[in-house]
Amino acid sequence: MNLKELYENIRLLTWIVIQDIMLFLIDKFFQCILYFRKYFRLIFYYFPLKIGDIKSLYTFEQKSSNSYEDHFLIKKHQTIKTNHTIPIHTPVPYKVPDIYKPLILPPTLHAFPDNYYRYLPRFDGENCITTQKHIQGFENYLELFEIDEDDVIIRHFSLSLQIRVKSWFKNLPIASISNFQQFVKIFLDRWIIKVNLLVTIKEYNQLKRQPNETIQQFSDRFNQAYYSMPSNIRPPLDSALLHYPRAFDLEIEFQLRERNPSTLEQMQNIAVDVEANLQIRREKLKAEAEENNTTEEKLDILNIVNYF
Repeated sequence: MNLKELYENIRLLTWIVIQDIMLFLIDKFFQCILYFRKYFRLIFYYFPLKIGDIKSLYTFEQKSSNSYEDHFLIKKHQTIKTNHTIPIHTPVPYKVPDIYKPLILPPTLHAFPDNYYRYLPRFDGENCITTQKHIQGFENYLELFEIDEDDVIIRHFSLSLQIRVKSWFKNLPIASISNFQQFVKIFLDRWIIKVNLLVTIKEYNQLKRQPNETIQQFSDRFNQAYYSMPSNIRPPLDSALLHYPRAFDLEIEFQLRERNPSTLEQMQNIAVDVEANLQIRREKLKAEAEENNTTEEKLDILNIVNYF
């Protein structure tokens, strides 16, 4: 590279730098113009020597000070007087239906799920459903429909009560139940003793061994029904020893009465042995019957051969 080319390159670079500086200054200049055009009053504060009236320094200071204060003055909220009265909403008292009078319900009630009445458990105090079973079934119903709202829960529980239990609920004091826990407590205090006692006695008297039920399973069910009754009304042991064999077929019942055990536990253990012995005997008889049938078939074949 010769001296002339070097000189040309230096001139070019110098011109580019000067051009960039000029563009930067021009850009800032126009930004200032636009800013002070928008906030014109600031000119008197930042450029006090350019005011129109310079005869009095006091006049300059007065204008400059007033302009600055006006710019940064925060205006107060203006109050507008009017004769218009703003309407105030007064909530209308919610009228609780007669079927929910004992319940404390909110002003806004949540909607019931669709087809709830098909799955809602019922309790009337007359069938074999105990209070605990009803509450358990009702909780399963709440999980099935994913019900979490308190007003829906207590309304549904009141609808699950039938016949005389429903009449008892309607006669409760007005607005005396506020949540589900309180409702359950009042319900159990009234019905768990009287109804469950009748149901337990009825279940005990109707105990029968199911077709696919083992001796041990039935004995556990029998003991639960027998010992769940209060001691003052529970049948005596001699009565239980007479009632237990009735739950079986005649063959097992005869074997149990023939052994004549002295305690209920002994009778239940004997029942297991009796069934096992009877099962062995039945299998043996079945095998002998099959063997006799086979022998008879062979004799028939021999007779047919001899005949021909």
